[in-house]
Amino acid sequence: EAPFLVVDCGALAPTLLDAELFGHERGAFTGAVGTRAGVFEAANGGTVFLDEIGELPLDVQPKLLRVLETREFRRVGGNKTLPTNVRVIAATKRDLQREVSLGKFREDLYFRLAVVPVTVPPLRSRREDIPALVTHMLKAATGGDGLKVTAETLAALEAHDWPGNIRELRNVLDRAVYMAQATGANEVSFVSLP
Repeated sequence: EAPFLVVDCGALAPTLLDAELFGHERGAFTGAVGTRAGVFEAANGGTVFLDEIGELPLDVQPKLLRVLETREFRRVGGNKTLPTNVRVIAATKRDLQREVSLGKFREDLYFRLAVVPVTVPPLRSRREDIPALVTHMLKAATGGDGLKVTAETLAALEAHDWPGNIRELRNVLDRAVYMAQATGANEVSFVSLP
């Protein structure tokens, strides 16, 4: 029931990342016409999901470490320290231990984040999940709920290597739903794989 806020660390310009995470005070920079709460303030009592944490610029990493260590932060351009109580979940496709050894990620931040590491194997290593994923994705796709998948199509999906993982599977199923709608079919009987 508490807030769940997502920050894509790789999608934001480094200059905007500070303000997105910690907020800013009016006049802190050009265009800051008012005070704005960042995700650590807005998600207080909830969860902050930092997607692609491996893309976090080195100059922002000590500020994130401070928030994790002290549960306090300052808005950009502010002098007042504000408390926060959030759960932080971070994800990345990078090998952070390797990034630490290359000097691209702070070791202390890595150890602070690595409380409960979870490694999700690629889809090709867990083909037994494909039928359940297909069922879920078809229900979630606009117009896909109620479509059936033939045994041959499911076998083809399970045989594919999925270099694009879940995103590739979702795209293939979205295309299949579109084709089924265009032809008036009630089942997915052919899926073209790249």
